[in-house]
Amino acid sequence: MPPIYVINLDRDVERMASLAGSLRGLNLTYVRVSAVLGKEVPDWEKLVDVELYGARNRLPMPRPGEVGCYLSHLKAMEEFLRTDAPWCVILEDDVEVRPECVEVLAALGQKDDWDLVKLFCFHSGLPVRKRALTPTHHLVVHLTRTTSSAAYAVNRRAAETLLKSMRPISEQVDHALERPWETGLRVRGVRPLPVVLAPVAAVTTIGYEDRSRRLLSLRRAVRLFLSRTGKEIRRFANGLAEGFLR
Repeated sequence: MPPIYVINLDRDVERMASLAGSLRGLNLTYVRVSAVLGKEVPDWEKLVDVELYGARNRLPMPRPGEVGCYLSHLKAMEEFLRTDAPWCVILEDDVEVRPECVEVLAALGQKDDWDLVKLFCFHSGLPVRKRALTPTHHLVVHLTRTTSSAAYAVNRRAAETLLKSMRPISEQVDHALERPWETGLRVRGVRPLPVVLAPVAAVTTIGYEDRSRRLLSLRRAVRLFLSRTGKEIRRFANGLAEGFLR
C-alpha cells in the first residue's frame, strides 16, 4: 500500500479518531498532516494572484479557510516528496474509506497510466473507462467537471508539477488540482467511488462566512462565464484525447 496522508486540523480530534479507526480496520497505516489554519498565515493575501482569481471565481479573493485548505494540500505533497515512495494517497479527515478501496489501490500501483486519481468527487463527470481495477471498479477519464479534493492518489511527477502550477493561488484547491490541459498530467477517476464522505462532512470546520451567493456585477458575471466556459471546453477536449485517443 502507498503512504496515506490525512489532513486534519489540530482541534478536530474526533474527526481524526473516526477516520483513524476506519483506516486501522482496513489494515491501512497513515501519516497525519497538521492542517494549516488560513487566518493564522501571515499576509496570506500575498499568496493569491488577485487578477486571475477574480476572473476564475465568484469572489474576488479566497476566504482564509479556503487558503488554509489549499496550503494544507501543498504541505501534504511536500511531505510525500520527502520520502522515496513512488505515489501516495491524500485524504481530508471527513471521508470514509470503503473496504474495496484496498483492492483499488493495489490495482492502481500495478500500472503507470495515471498521475492523479480522484478517489472521491462530486458530479458524474461523464466517465470514460480506461481499464478495470477490480471486478466492479474502473479507472476512468472524466469528460466534464468534477469537484472535491477530499481523496485522491498522486504520484511524484504530479506532486512536483502541482507544487509549481498551484502557486500562486488562482482558484480553489479542487479546481487547481485538475487542470490537465495546462499541467500535462494524466488525471483520472475511479467508478464507482471507493471513498465517500463521512457524516461529519455536513459540517465544515475550516471557519469562513458563506458569501458565495452574493450578486455579481454584469461585467464580472460575463467575465466569469467566459472563463468557465473556456475551461470546460478545454477539459472536454483533453478528456476526449485522453479517453479515446491514447
